[in-house]
Amino acid sequence: MPHDLVDSPDQAVENILRYQTEVMDEPRLAGRMKQVHVWYAVRSTAETWLFAPSKFVGYAENTASSYLTSAGERDGRRTEAVLRSWFETVKPLMRRATELADALQSFIEAHGFSGPRKNARICVLKGVFARAAGAAPQEIHNRIRIDATICGGRPHIRGTRVRVSDLLDMLADGVSPSEILADYPYLREADLRAALAFGAAASAHRIFRIDRALPD
Repeated sequence: MPHDLVDSPDQAVENILRYQTEVMDEPRLAGRMKQVHVWYAVRSTAETWLFAPSKFVGYAENTASSYLTSAGERDGRRTEAVLRSWFETVKPLMRRATELADALQSFIEAHGFSGPRKNARICVLKGVFARAAGAAPQEIHNRIRIDATICGGRPHIRGTRVRVSDLLDMLADGVSPSEILADYPYLREADLRAALAFGAAASAHRIFRIDRALPD
């Protein structure tokens, strides 16, 4: 039988909220947590993150009973297609990415499991991180320098000889942010965000004035 997809972000959020009580009352629903590829998150009025899986969020007026009895008939590709209109995937270098990952870990551990499946994604409503995106030019200015006497005049992370191009090459080659930070312990996540923002700005032909490094 056909199942109706949600037709508004409000319906999706209602499902995320409903999941919080449904998963407490139905152990079989919690038992499927390790199978979830994509989690959707909203921030509660208590300033905590609430999570629910794609197939629960994407179908209208979902409950534990309907989710469990028709799991084989429901298609995550359909839910993803509709939910991406209102949600975006949290990238590792986005602000609060670590906070969200830790919150999801704690949520799943609270239900007796070790954590989400490997490579599980988290999605949030579009615009949640708009403030962070707006701060990118300032972050570039604070963290990246161009000085003719350092790195041959190429853009580098302030206070180091790590070139922006080297960081972008590593990220493009699939090296994870955590691996880069382990190899360069004097760098911070904000340095990697600044490198990405610089690269994006350069590719869009926008010009940022970056002064010579000043003493702290």
